[in-house]
Amino acid sequence: MLIENELKKQKYKILLVEDAESILLAIKDYLKPYFIVDAVENINLAFNFLTENADYDLLISDINLAEESASKLVKYCKHKYPNIKIALITSYDINDYIQFIKDEEIDQVITKHSQLSLRDIFVMAYKSITKDIFGIEKYFHDIKVYFPTELKSTIIPKNKEVFSITIKNHEDRVSWIDRICKIIKDEKNIPESLSKLVLDEITLNAMIRAPKHKDGTYKYQHIIEDQDKLIPKEDVILEPEDYFILQYGFYDDWIIIACQDPHGALTKKEILYRLHRHAHLNPETRLPHGLSDSHGRGIFLLREHMTHLIFNIQNNKKTEVLCFYNPVQVIPYKNISIYEI
Repeated sequence: MLIENELKKQKYKILLVEDAESILLAIKDYLKPYFIVDAVENINLAFNFLTENADYDLLISDINLAEESASKLVKYCKHKYPNIKIALITSYDINDYIQFIKDEEIDQVITKHSQLSLRDIFVMAYKSITKDIFGIEKYFHDIKVYFPTELKSTIIPKNKEVFSITIKNHEDRVSWIDRICKIIKDEKNIPESLSKLVLDEITLNAMIRAPKHKDGTYKYQHIIEDQDKLIPKEDVILEPEDYFILQYGFYDDWIIIACQDPHGALTKKEILYRLHRHAHLNPETRLPHGLSDSHGRGIFLLREHMTHLIFNIQNNKKTEVLCFYNPVQVIPYKNISIYEI
């Protein structure tokens, strides 16, 4: 069932704070068929509404309002109303605010640009409030995602189709990365190097970094603690409980690559830490702080290259990484989308 139909049965409340009237009205009009939306243009009004209506489910606020930054509003909500989910919107480079985002553990930051997607804002609001976070279908509601996941040969997806494969070992991983890269190159004329960067990062996380023993030690790699280095084993054969799913497909101009693992080991804190390490330069070397890290740079590169990168995490149960790339859309700054339940 469409998530829009489900929302009509509920009465979730959103406080929207945005000083650009056209954007304020556009977001409010798009959301109001499904949510109760109070929309205000400044922080003082926002504080008044919060005082009078403490039962908001979600705060959506511009980071830079005309009279001051929204940081005071965010800190107030975190302290006074910790159950309110918070999403920020901005027309500036999110990397400039990564320290604040990390410190306040902000889940969602959406960039404003000429191709601002109201649908993305709607999906963000739905997922943040309901905790129903998994699935490509939320972003492309008429897409067909094919299971079961035992493909014996390469299949080229038609438009609005996604295929799924179960990855059981290193050989599966390498073989399917090569096949998917070739399909994307042949069908969409995308360099195999870009597809490989994406596929390598999300599958290595699912295969090598996520699986752990009950005592918390890694199954398929070992860590050198004092150097923050992880050394993976070679030619890994996964135990059945560690099998993961790799997905690929197309939707109009969109290229879709996704990965699901059954562990939920990735965390919002780790993602924001790694983004911060690579987005900020060391003042002495003028190079990223995380340049020498053995892992984490892949997350930063994914976000820089993909049109939209989404992390869906159910702690200790499931991680889903959605990578959406649209070669037609040129978006200057990229969202931060992390859903953790």
